[in-house]
Order: sequence, then structure tokens, then C-alpha cells
Amino acid sequence: MSANNHTRQRERFAGPLAIAGLIGAGLLLLVVLYPEKMLLRLLENPEVSSPAQQRYLEALVRLRHGDAELVIPLVRSYLAAGCTEKAAAALRYRQGTLSGSQQNILMGLQYELRRQQLEWLIVGEPGWEAARQQYAEQIELLRKGGATAQELSRYLADARRLGDDITVRKLESFLGTHADAESAEVAAGIALGKGDYRGAAALYFKALRTASREHRRDLYLAGVRTLQSGNLVQEALVAAEQHLTGELRQDRTILKYLAKLSLAANRPDRAQIYIRQALGISGEAVRSGVKP
Repeated sequence: MSANNHTRQRERFAGPLAIAGLIGAGLLLLVVLYPEKMLLRLLENPEVSSPAQQRYLEALVRLRHGDAELVIPLVRSYLAAGCTEKAAAALRYRQGTLSGSQQNILMGLQYELRRQQLEWLIVGEPGWEAARQQYAEQIELLRKGGATAQELSRYLADARRLGDDITVRKLESFLGTHADAESAEVAAGIALGKGDYRGAAALYFKALRTASREHRRDLYLAGVRTLQSGNLVQEALVAAEQHLTGELRQDRTILKYLAKLSLAANRPDRAQIYIRQALGISGEAVRSGVKP
């Protein structure tokens, strides 16, 4: 039997060339996948705009037929480099179903695209009005999609800088009529920037209707202090007593502040009432709407 082993052929899984080919294919796959992951990690930084990385990512986007996971860093890279036409083309090429987070990211990138397109034009030149309308439409989509008051205030600042007065007035109106606390604070800041102390205070007081219990004190004091900072001390005291309702009547911080405000308004009689209530030694209720 041992003699026969010398003449018997040993069975092989595959030939040497086939084995080398499999190993080479595996190594090539690793070489392809690893740079892709590294590239996507690098492109998370919106400032990265290397032409070489863009070419690589463009090839991947075409290979994967507009996969949003790849389109997002590509568009971000284009916008960082100011390539608005390429960014618009990449957004149109995107295909497939989006997750909620991807949808939000793409809407933000679409806003940046519209902003840059408008920024490249001079107010009144051909194409400016069309770009302005697209910019305004994108803001409206973001607003309806749940943009916060802080985000809307950023869009407002951009619109002012771009010379889009129509969008400026629309955003100011929306923030001014929206009575939630966050919008009120943003709109009040806008009013204060224009020197409108009465308007800013009115916005703070309006937000008291829908504010949470924890936030009512801050809004109330902000409204009163706004009038006082505009040297409208008498009006501040009137407004303070008109809006002193509910749990605010028992708030010692507010009562001590109103005592000081009353003295500043030359109303020591009102100051005495607030001091006694703050100390808890008087049962006399503070009357609303008292004119100093």
C-alpha cells in the first residue's frame, strides 16, 4: 500500500491560480471598503471639500444609484466649496426612501443651497427674484416641518443680510403672533433691536397665556423689566399689576421686585403692600390694574 501512494494523485480544493484569485479578490474588496468608510468619516466635517474625495464619492453615488447616505456628505462637501450647481444636481439624483433624520438633514442642505444661490446674486438683477422665491419657499417648508423659533430667527437674520425684505416681514410677523414662550423671546429680541420696548414687553406678557408654570415667572419679569429698561417706569408698574395673576401673586421674588419698582415709580404706598406680602405679615391682596 505504501508503494501505491507514490503513484496516486492527491485531490486539491482548487488550483494555485484559482486560490490566488480568491485571495486577491478578498484583498481588493478590503481595499475598496476601507477607504470608503474613511472617506465618509472625513466628510462628516462640512469644511472638507477635497476634489479628490469628491470624485471618489461621486463614483460611489453613481454606483449606488443616489443612496442618500452618500448623497448627504457629497452635497455637504459641494456646499462647503460653494459649488451650488453640483449640489443641486446631486440632490436631484438622490433616490430611495429617507429616514426621518435623513429627511431633516436634506431639508437643511436644501436651505443652505437656496441661501447660497440667492447670495451669489445682486438684489434686483435678473434671476434674483426667482431665487428669492425659492429661498422663501424652502423656509416655509422648514417652518411647516417644525422649525424651532431659534432656527426661524437664524433664517430671519439670513434674510435680512440677503436683502429679502418680504421674507423678513413674514418671519417677523409669524414670530410675533406665535404665542409660545420660545417664539415670544425671539420676537421680543427682534423688537428690542428696533428700540420697541412696549412691543417687546407685550410679547412677553402674551406668552404668559401658554407658558408652563415654571416659565411664567421668567416671562413676567422679562416683560416688566423691558418696560423699565426703556425708562417707562410708570407703565412698567401698571403692566406688572395688570398681569400679576395666579401663582405669581405668591411669588416672593416677584413681590420683592415689585416693591423696588414701586419705589422707582414714586409709589411708596404700593411698595409697602408688596413688602408686607413678601414678608407674609399681611393678608391684603394685591389689586390688579391699579394705576400709579
